[in-house]
Amino acid sequence: MPPKKMKQYSFSRLDLYDKCPWAYKKIFLDGIPRASNEAMVTGKMLHALIADYLLRLISKKQQTDWEWAEGAAPKDASPDVLEIWQRFYNSFILPPALEVYGVEHQLAFDRNWQPCEFSSADAYFRMIVDFHFRQGDLAVILDWKSNRAVPEKIDKDLQLRIYGWGLKQAVYPEVQEILLRLHFLRYSKEREVLLEPQDLDGVPEVLIDKIKVIEQDQEFNPTLGSFCGLCGITAHCPTMAQALVPVEVLAPSTRKDAEQAASLLLTLQQMEKELATRLKEWVKANGPVSIGNMIYGPNQAVSYDLDPQLVTKTLLEAGLSREEVWPLLSITNTKLQSIDN
Repeated sequence: MPPKKMKQYSFSRLDLYDKCPWAYKKIFLDGIPRASNEAMVTGKMLHALIADYLLRLISKKQQTDWEWAEGAAPKDASPDVLEIWQRFYNSFILPPALEVYGVEHQLAFDRNWQPCEFSSADAYFRMIVDFHFRQGDLAVILDWKSNRAVPEKIDKDLQLRIYGWGLKQAVYPEVQEILLRLHFLRYSKEREVLLEPQDLDGVPEVLIDKIKVIEQDQEFNPTLGSFCGLCGITAHCPTMAQALVPVEVLAPSTRKDAEQAASLLLTLQQMEKELATRLKEWVKANGPVSIGNMIYGPNQAVSYDLDPQLVTKTLLEAGLSREEVWPLLSITNTKLQSIDN
């Protein structure tokens, strides 16, 4: 029997297939519930908080409302969420006089790639744009990121091109360029890229090709790599089960299974350090080991033998204050003062 086909697609679904076809099949075709993880919970809660905040600012015609934002965070929010949220509302200023905008704007397109209702049975491809608005002849998209890393440069990858194409197709057809800003919430830093007409051309054709590959897949083989800890269905993975123990222990349903799972966990904790040591020795002697998109091996690093006193003197003579210098040297203020004196 050929595999079932999806009735709707999105970038996140296409991306999951690229990362692991087996996980895609289990989650979206077989309906296996996907366990959430800390990163997913954090991202979802922050997106909801920011959406509520933006809608309030727009309705009240305010650019900030710190008092409201301070009390908006849920009582059960993790310290991580609270810290990121506080950093966001203390630094974010809503652009003035927004007449055309969208907050968590749901966009959908039918099989002819024409806009349709998000909940429509004709909806074939869907996307949600975090925040967008119009500035003169320019459309601006803000995409909230809770990543722990901030790239130096943003590539015009398929996800960004999809956002730009979808917004132009459904909301701003007369706009020629779209400025897409990625706002990294943990650090209050932004990276932006300008999407021009040639960047948006051909997006539906690319999506059609990717969907065709998925619908022709008969195997949906698992892909081992860095995504394995994030897929949310590791307990059902045949590759993981073959590598470790039967699925019944990975997903215990009886007390006996739970006891075996607990015993396995204790054993693995004891084995981890010894296994890491032996793998390190093997790699040192024989070279890196590649598993999926992960590489176990030494990292090349460059070290510098700097004289702290000379560096401190040079920076202070250049006009920096002691408070500006000591973070650059990754030493304490007290130590810096002792070096300077």
